[in-house]
Amino acid sequence: MTIPILLITFNRPTHTRRSLEAILAAQPTDLYVFQDGPRKGNDNDKLRIAEVKQVIEELVDKSETRLHTLYEEDNLGCGPGPMMALNWFFSENEMGIVIEDDAIPHPDFFRYAEELLVKFKDDESVCAIGSMNVDARSWGDGSYYFSMMNRNLCAWATWRRAWERFDIRMSNVSRQQLKKALREYGCDTLECEYWCDRLDEVHKDGCGGQSWDMQFLMSIWLNHGKGIVPNVNLSSNIGIGDEATHTLSSGSLIDNVPTQPIMPLTHPSSCEIQDEADRQFHFRYFEPDKASWSTSKTCYYLLNKRLKRLLGHQGPWLKKKQ
Repeated sequence: MTIPILLITFNRPTHTRRSLEAILAAQPTDLYVFQDGPRKGNDNDKLRIAEVKQVIEELVDKSETRLHTLYEEDNLGCGPGPMMALNWFFSENEMGIVIEDDAIPHPDFFRYAEELLVKFKDDESVCAIGSMNVDARSWGDGSYYFSMMNRNLCAWATWRRAWERFDIRMSNVSRQQLKKALREYGCDTLECEYWCDRLDEVHKDGCGGQSWDMQFLMSIWLNHGKGIVPNVNLSSNIGIGDEATHTLSSGSLIDNVPTQPIMPLTHPSSCEIQDEADRQFHFRYFEPDKASWSTSKTCYYLLNKRLKRLLGHQGPWLKKKQ
């Protein structure tokens, strides 16, 4: 493979080994590895980070892949860390594949991503190529379909031109601007409210420094872009559990989903976004509790939220007595 690959790691040697073995099986010419530094005062981090480096050196030494590394001395966190990694990666490459240490791609993922990176290199409306598929059915008439790209980003691909639009703070974006962009994709009121709330969290404290992927998705929508989703699942997420930062309990929709082959690709006849696929995914993954809400319940929920926002009130209206 001549397309470069970025591996983002931290302190999970077992996960890193499995992910890296899958990457090196594709025989990439160049592998970039970013590793975040230990959290302050965490000696266990230091030990495990050293173990991860040993795994990287051991496996890459056995291959013909050129290794490029950026090892942070201090901990940046789940938001600024990947941002630093991607900034570094795309400062040296026009396009590439990005894999986090808890993703195990199917062997076909690499050829699929490589073919589509080249095919859509000059189509600025296409901003990302995903690997995850948990849909209940196939969409369109090809091996993949076009989407708002509200998919898990643990194994994906993109171009420098798309990443350059990224802003982790979203400082110049208002709720009104984001809502307008979402409406253009056909999002309903609940979807708009969900993502505008996420924007508020970014503005408040950067989601506690824990997020970068939501901001990337928003940058795609604000620039009228779209992503690609395969019609089969091409990566398995092994990171859910006790060592995870975000999803700690097993049984998640994206937990260890089996992978399937996809090559050779059949390209879809239409480049239109599959709106219904995106609607179904949103309410299966982001807001499953609201999927069956009636119109009256939705109206009550939205009215209650807007009244609280107007009055600056947080939490329930009536506090329980201690």
